[in-house]
Amino acid sequence: MDLIIDFDNIKDAGKKAWLLSTLKLMGIDYQELEKAQTLEQYNEDLLAGDAEIERGDYKTAADLRIEAGKG
Repeated sequence: MDLIIDFDNIKDAGKKAWLLSTLKLMGIDYQELEKAQTLEQYNEDLLAGDAEIERGDYKTAADLRIEAGKG
């Protein structure tokens, strides 16, 4: 089981660095606490994705098969 740490709640940079180095030294695995995406961030991601598609910056399933050598 990994230790889950919310680094945003550790305001002192020195304490944060000490914690990270101690965990690494002791070989303790950890995960950073992930926060939910806001609606605004979600909508921005959708707009960015739409812009990529409009620019033609994407790969089709056929492109991926060829790239994987299974085309």
